Amino acid sequence: MTFDPGRKRPVDLLIFDLDCTLADTKFDIAQATNYALRHLGLPMLPAETIYGYIGNGVEKIIERALTQEHGSLRKEALNFFGEHYDRHLLDHTRLYPRVRETLEHFQGKKKAVATNKTLKYTLKMLEGLKIRSYFEMVLGGDSTEHKKPNPEPLEKIIQGLQVEPNRTVMVGDSVPDVLAGKRAGLITCALSYGLGKQEDLLAAAPDYLLDDMWQLTEILA
Repeated sequence: MTFDPGRKRPVDLLIFDLDCTLADTKFDIAQATNYALRHLGLPMLPAETIYGYIGNGVEKIIERALTQEHGSLRKEALNFFGEHYDRHLLDHTRLYPRVRETLEHFQGKKKAVATNKTLKYTLKMLEGLKIRSYFEMVLGGDSTEHKKPNPEPLEKIIQGLQVEPNRTVMVGDSVPDVLAGKRAGLITCALSYGLGKQEDLLAAAPDYLLDDMWQLTEILA
């Protein structure tokens, strides 16, 4: 997409999703999910199927992977998932191209992470990828009562960092990211390279739909 450099939106705060926005995490999540299924004696799933479950926290991934038939195994599955994921969450996970350069570009702005991923995994991942220091505030899916698409995590961040909603942008790859941002009154930016389907993202009507993280530098001032 092309943008008019003379009409950049002024912002004081950038809030980022984590999974499939800052980093490609999907394969390690799929591996941990299949580890849980295997240890419960259940058939493993194709990685692509599990990718479709990502975005609303590990509880939802496990719930969808088990289906209603095996819902009673949810607690055991979560334990097995955590056992594997805690040790292997950085095996294949990598930052997307130009993410670090984009964070550097906005070094004069406040930045935060709002993800539905469990906070302990989030912090471990940010440290392992060596980007934790860029963010003034980090919230996981268990940091607030409600997860995205509820606006509560974003509202907590803008209140904590004392920034106006109309000078804050939510950057994510999924419909819950866009909806949470809109409900909090933020500028919304969807990324096409993540797990969200482009037609679904367009239907959610973000302010911007970008193909590359670096394009944030073309639209934000």
